[in-house]
Amino acid sequence: MGLMTTMRKRMHIVLWGLLFMFLLSMTIGGLVGGADIVGHLLGRVNPATTIARINDRDISPDLYQNLVNQEIEKVRSSGQELKEFHFQRARSTAWDNLLQDVLVTQEVNRLGLAASDEEVLFHLENEPPSFLQQNPTFQTDGQFDKEKYLKALASPEGDEWVPIESFLKNTYIPNFKLQQFLDQSIIIKEDDIKTEFKKRNIKYSINAIHIPNDAIISSISNPSDDELLLNYNDSKDDFKHGELRNILYCYWKKEPSQEDSIKIKSLANELTVRARNGEDFSNLANEFSQDPGNQTSKNGGDLGWFKRGRMVKPFEEAAFKAKKGSITDPISSRFGYHIINVLDKRKNKNNEDEVLASHILLKIETSATSLSNLKRDATLFSYDAQDIGFKAAIDTNKIEYFEQKGLDESSFSIQRLGSFRNAVQFAFQNDINSVSSILENDQYYAVFKVESIIPPGFKAFEDVKNQLLSKAQKILEKEATLQKANTLLLEITADEKSLLDAKVDEKINVIKKETKTISQGFSSIGKSNYINGALLSGSLGKIIGPLETPRGHALIEILEISPYDSTEFEVQRETLKKNLFNQNQRQVFDSWLDDLKNKAIITDNRKYYY
Repeated sequence: MGLMTTMRKRMHIVLWGLLFMFLLSMTIGGLVGGADIVGHLLGRVNPATTIARINDRDISPDLYQNLVNQEIEKVRSSGQELKEFHFQRARSTAWDNLLQDVLVTQEVNRLGLAASDEEVLFHLENEPPSFLQQNPTFQTDGQFDKEKYLKALASPEGDEWVPIESFLKNTYIPNFKLQQFLDQSIIIKEDDIKTEFKKRNIKYSINAIHIPNDAIISSISNPSDDELLLNYNDSKDDFKHGELRNILYCYWKKEPSQEDSIKIKSLANELTVRARNGEDFSNLANEFSQDPGNQTSKNGGDLGWFKRGRMVKPFEEAAFKAKKGSITDPISSRFGYHIINVLDKRKNKNNEDEVLASHILLKIETSATSLSNLKRDATLFSYDAQDIGFKAAIDTNKIEYFEQKGLDESSFSIQRLGSFRNAVQFAFQNDINSVSSILENDQYYAVFKVESIIPPGFKAFEDVKNQLLSKAQKILEKEATLQKANTLLLEITADEKSLLDAKVDEKINVIKKETKTISQGFSSIGKSNYINGALLSGSLGKIIGPLETPRGHALIEILEISPYDSTEFEVQRETLKKNLFNQNQRQVFDSWLDDLKNKAIITDNRKYYY
């Protein structure tokens, strides 16, 4: 078999994914074909042809949608049922990846980071990228076989290496050089390595008192409205908003009708009779059961042995009540109707009752007829609302309507209805009093009306009052736990008591002689930089604190510190240094990329599409 054929059949998916992304990046690399050059020079962006402009690069809707489709395909190939939130997440991920790819490519070009043919050959021969090393074609017993790899490299059977060479020259090596450029700012000091070693290896035995926020909540008085209003005025810029919409809407939930329930119950009764009359229960389960486990494995509805507490209550009660060898009447639960075949009963080693059973699950699902009826009702209401007005149609059809105030253009959801991006688009693409045609998401049909438009400004105090209150409460809680910790510390030191002699409320957590490393964290206290620093610099027998924790404040007494093992440090030294370097490398890159994003001139037209 030729090498290229073998590679196409066996090469790790990462390689072909990278090559595909490279081809996409080549498409991204210039103005989209057919772009309006004059408009481009004048800074105009036509949403019909350009879904985004990132600095001087125009992105076509087709390119972006291809990236979205890749993300959707990942979900579909995993076997998940596609929901609206999957599409939202796919669009967000595709956008983040696209933005990063374009900005990185622009910066690579600005820095003049290119690769020569000699550099491509050097990397192929001496430093093959990981996706080549992980390719099964070049492995022996699961490990990269350099001899096999170099033999394939030296004996091409065609042009199989051309796309790989292009990828290395145009994408991999320039990006490799960029990473080297960024890595120059990373300095790992010897003290950093020793500190990391101590955090991972030195064990501290401590006594501690931890005052969590919830231990003092009852003693905190909420700030007054006047105090919150003062905070609001001081931080008013945090509550700026663009143009908003107030909307009215009514909805029809896509749920089974009474006829759907009757039909499924009738089928459940029929299958029960057939099973009791001697038809093979396993065959019936394989044909009719909608239990996901049975649908994939066709196991005859087998549930194995189970004890109480494993199944939903109605199922459990019926199964344990039924006699061995019997088939129950259809049992209703939140999953649908169950027909249970009780095969055996026993006591387990803990003297608990167990049942061996199989079952048939029939889900009560919304039929096509029911959906059609709901859609017809919603459509007729939409016609009425457009003809005689929304509220008049509400009165005529005798249905309930709802209101959402302050809808933001970037929103994805509607109160009560969940994700409903097309409703948000309707609200911002239409004038006051406009009534939508029927719109839908996974769970609802709905009709919307643009009730009013709120110009750009500041959110009203009443709208952000709870947000201000929550923020103020967190500050007061932190101050109260600090005050309580200081009070306890004064009592302990004044009376020359030990930490564990202090009288504390039952809501305050006492930790007695717990031994852990800093990296593991201590019970109740958790991890914090304040705790890390205090333990690393602390001494035996001394009470340290108060120290801020993620949930309050703590007092700590160090009882024992395990010895520093210099030999073990040398063993771990290079691994620790590498780990620290990798952490810093990610942080440096993220910071650098954030800076590029902040400086970039970006026009985002996705709102016209999604």
